[in-house]
Amino acid sequence: SGVHRREGGTVAAPTAARVSRPSPTAMLQVAVLLTALSRPALVAPRPPAPLRSRAPVATAPAPASLLGKAARMVRGDPTIQYETITCSDIDEEECLALCDEETGCSIVAPSAALRTLKIGVYFALWFALSTGYNIANKVRLNAIALPWCHSAASLAVGSAFVSFLWATGLRKRPSLPRAAVATLLPISFLHALGHIGAVVSAGAGAVSFTQIVKAAEPVCTALLSWGILGATISAPAALALVPIVAGVALASVSELSFTWLSFSGAMLSNLAFATRNILSRASMDRPKGKNMTPENLFGVLTVMSFLWALPCAILIEGPTALAKWSAATAVKPASYILQYTVSTGLYFYLYNEVAMLALNNVNPVTHAVANTLKRVVILLACVVFFKTPMTPLCIAGSSVAIVGSYLYSMAKGREKALAKAAAKKGAA
Repeated sequence: SGVHRREGGTVAAPTAARVSRPSPTAMLQVAVLLTALSRPALVAPRPPAPLRSRAPVATAPAPASLLGKAARMVRGDPTIQYETITCSDIDEEECLALCDEETGCSIVAPSAALRTLKIGVYFALWFALSTGYNIANKVRLNAIALPWCHSAASLAVGSAFVSFLWATGLRKRPSLPRAAVATLLPISFLHALGHIGAVVSAGAGAVSFTQIVKAAEPVCTALLSWGILGATISAPAALALVPIVAGVALASVSELSFTWLSFSGAMLSNLAFATRNILSRASMDRPKGKNMTPENLFGVLTVMSFLWALPCAILIEGPTALAKWSAATAVKPASYILQYTVSTGLYFYLYNEVAMLALNNVNPVTHAVANTLKRVVILLACVVFFKTPMTPLCIAGSSVAIVGSYLYSMAKGREKALAKAAAKKGAA
């Protein structure tokens, strides 16, 4: 049977093609890949040896030799190790190789090529997981309209996933003193509130419209930074805010499925995330605890945010949740809703973690460009998937807002680069 796709209060006619459900098992496989990419030690049984110069193996037997060594490494052969070696005649280019004492080293690939491949995988996963999250989240909201409960459920799935990583030793468990917990309490509350606002917005209107309004987050960040921290806004950054405001306003007045609840939820999300980022910057010199890597910080925030979101969901939607669940399961099986709930939670957690890994591997300008492209991909994917009608004015407003968001990111990146250069010059 076809799949009914409802977006912004309208129901599209069933289509002949079946849309496959997201599989939690497939999402866990992506999680394993992500963990392997973020922890090189998981790729091979022992860490790489220090850089040394070795002659690469001959080109003819290299593929067979490489495959044989790879197979032995997978079987746990302790004589196989991966090393970084020099792989050019002038000893300047570095390569990753599989080595043993008998046959020497078989080159896998130049280190630069592997780094480019890794970054490409990060960005591909970031775009795919972000798009998957937004689509799966809307499908789940269409099945049962409980946005506060859905938000808490997504955070619960993320908390369970990162707890599994800590419990199994795949990731070092963080240790937080009371001072660090106190610092993170308001930040985690704002993280939960920002997530809830975005889910409420997507449930009350079109996902594409939520993405358009979310493009105005830099406006909230700039205004709050000025009001709370007294930060100045450079002329290029201030000018870039104008098309953002104009584009969001134009898209809002021409949006066919506009609702104030959808607009308010997205703006609440913008304000919450902007305030969260400001508090995070203001608390950078406070105690953070042990093993608080960026990945672990997001994991801790996810767990603490769930503890905030759960009582809010019970308080606001608890009285009506059972009746809505009974009505929803009369139309769709409970397994359908639960499968989308688990998949959406994994999508949400993984795409945020991949975004951090991507940011750590590229410069801010590249990240800003990718973030802009990601928003365009999500918007277009949701418009196509849910068959959301958009007027020419709405398309124009969306484009202007997204371009303004990109220009603002570029201006802020230039400010940071100039500030960093000035700091280096002053230190010298």
